[in-house]
Amino acid sequence: MEVCRICLSNAIDKDITQLSTDDNGHSKNYTHIILFCLDIQVIQDSKMTTKLCSKCYKKIVSFYKFKTLALKNDTYLKSTTGTDIKNEVFVRDDIKTEIESESSDEFPDLPDEKSDVKDDLFLKVDDNIKDNDNISDDEFLSVIKKIKYEHITEETKENDPFKRNKKKYKKLKGQGKLQVCEECGKTVRNLKHHLLQHQPAADRKRIPCKLCDKTFASHSARYKHNKINHLGIKQRCNICNKYVVNARAHQMVMHNSKELRHKCVSCDRGFISQSALDVHMVTHTKDRPFGCGMCEKSFRTKITMLQHRRQVHEKEKSHLCQFCSKSFFKKYHLQIHLRSHTKEKPYECPECGKCFSSTSILKNHRLIHTDVKLFACTHCDMTFLRSGYLRAHMVSHTKEKRFPCKYCGVRFGRSDHRKRHEHTAHERHLLIT
Repeated sequence: MEVCRICLSNAIDKDITQLSTDDNGHSKNYTHIILFCLDIQVIQDSKMTTKLCSKCYKKIVSFYKFKTLALKNDTYLKSTTGTDIKNEVFVRDDIKTEIESESSDEFPDLPDEKSDVKDDLFLKVDDNIKDNDNISDDEFLSVIKKIKYEHITEETKENDPFKRNKKKYKKLKGQGKLQVCEECGKTVRNLKHHLLQHQPAADRKRIPCKLCDKTFASHSARYKHNKINHLGIKQRCNICNKYVVNARAHQMVMHNSKELRHKCVSCDRGFISQSALDVHMVTHTKDRPFGCGMCEKSFRTKITMLQHRRQVHEKEKSHLCQFCSKSFFKKYHLQIHLRSHTKEKPYECPECGKCFSSTSILKNHRLIHTDVKLFACTHCDMTFLRSGYLRAHMVSHTKEKRFPCKYCGVRFGRSDHRKRHEHTAHERHLLIT
């Protein structure tokens, strides 16, 4: 059993065989030190453990030096005086002063009027020793320890600084508990900071970026933006060798998703945090509370609404292709476009072996290998593989035309029909001329 030989703790990082010392040119091994200090005989090739924790190791080394010094000084005093010093002398002089110093350290706040308690302590020590003059050192120390700790009250135990610090630590630890926001129902760790998000956008304090025109709600968000967008600092994943913003979160979500604690009840999908799960739960409902102020579209989350506004209405395209100068809203879209120049198709279909340039195209292709069509039309008997196909089909029943031409204003039921009209009726003619 690998435990400490002295205190039986599991925190072992030393061995008894490491104990050694050199006194005036005479080296002492570990068997002599243990027997000299603790009166324990360590036998070689024994089945008993020889491990030590760091605390016991330091105590043994310190006690060995202390006892060696005490015996050396005792021998010197005997040689100078020529007489044997009895136990009574040490009890009434040296040991009494030692007890006084220890008691003053043990009871620093003890008032002067209670000094009779200390006197009773010394009298009891003298009485116990007078009853037996041949008392051993161990018995003598046990008597002192027993009498001294009889005077420790419950009040001094409660005022122990270690316990006070422990209570303070528990109090500080309790401040990090999750709290529920009454306005939105989310569970957050810092409710005061979370309530700032419910204030009007004009009243919130915004922190501007030092290198661009963007503003942020916190210093940490600005630091993350500067680190990723301006400095280009990313971490490399050891599993897939991709450079990502947060390697630890990437590995949990992409490579170890089974151990994610926050599970969706409807689809059993795991998420890294409760807030991410709350955003996902909206996808199982038909609510779209976030509407775009520039068009009639509405979205389930605020993030997707803002991305729609930046991409469709503000025409934000900051990622430029180095071959044809075509710009894109997302960097991922640029990476897929670059494969059209390099003819790279890294994603292979496991059923037929055909390769594709992106995972989304591969996902759409794999639907042809399945015969299950989960999305059925409520007006006719047609079924579809994807929900997008069903939405496009529903236009034939509702006759809704939501997509106007930007040149002549003619409305179409599908966006691809509008795009085809703009190219054939307007843009091709401009290119020819």
